Amino acid sequence: GMGAILEVWDEDLRRKLAMKVALDGSRSGTAASADSLDPRVLARFLEEAQVTGQLEHPGIVPVHELGLGGSGEVFFTMRLVRGRDLEQIFRLVDEDREEWTRTRALEVLLKVCDAMAYAHSKGVLHRDLKPANVMVGRFGEVYVMDWGLARVRGHAESRDLRIANAPESLRIDTDRREGASGEASDELYTMDGDVIGTPSYMPPEQARGEPLDPRADLFALGVIVFEMLVGRRPFGPMQDVALLYRILEEDAPAPTDVRPDVPSALSDVVVGLLARDRDARAGDAATVRAAL
Repeated sequence: GMGAILEVWDEDLRRKLAMKVALDGSRSGTAASADSLDPRVLARFLEEAQVTGQLEHPGIVPVHELGLGGSGEVFFTMRLVRGRDLEQIFRLVDEDREEWTRTRALEVLLKVCDAMAYAHSKGVLHRDLKPANVMVGRFGEVYVMDWGLARVRGHAESRDLRIANAPESLRIDTDRREGASGEASDELYTMDGDVIGTPSYMPPEQARGEPLDPRADLFALGVIVFEMLVGRRPFGPMQDVALLYRILEEDAPAPTDVRPDVPSALSDVVVGLLARDRDARAGDAATVRAAL
């Protein structure tokens, strides 16, 4: 809800680009000028552009320009990626279409590991890694997208990560913005009501609001591999409020418990990634890549 993605034409270099424009937060979803934007929304938007722009890796979509439009609207431009996201790829694997196999999908995930290893080496956590945020181009290129919820380690957290309408045992000990109210019961909200992360892919420490390290992204990667192997997420549907309790209190099943045809060695890698105790997980994405 913070921005809209437009397809635009670069008159100078004669190419199509993707442009993200900051929105005013209303239901109409109109572009807002820098002067009219909430300062926190503007800061997050600029931070996303800066973080993405500084992650110069083949697996992260490059940012070309940050600027103001003719009416003062804030934007940044990126490479326009033609292709499909991992959710669509997983369906092709399940349906055995277009030569998409489990092995070929795993090769895509190896490239995701490469991109995450690079981001983590720069001190950046994605915090919303999921199939919808991984794009597979028509010529085999793989991009980890949407760094809008990224956190640079060592920088102060500007968001209130409490769970809207959750019991006190699930809330972070911070003050919600005065007068703010969350109507959903299954999502994490920032101070101004934006969703922070996707519950189905969150590790327990993120659901509890504890400080995060790269192992949070590795947990999300484990959920993605599980989903690719089994055809569903380990803890249930995204909109189930009981999901948060399951993440906190239950161990994830092994992929082989759901589908016995999954190779046991691969299942063991996923089990390690989905450990509730982050100390039991692999320490970095390069190690995960080698294991996969």
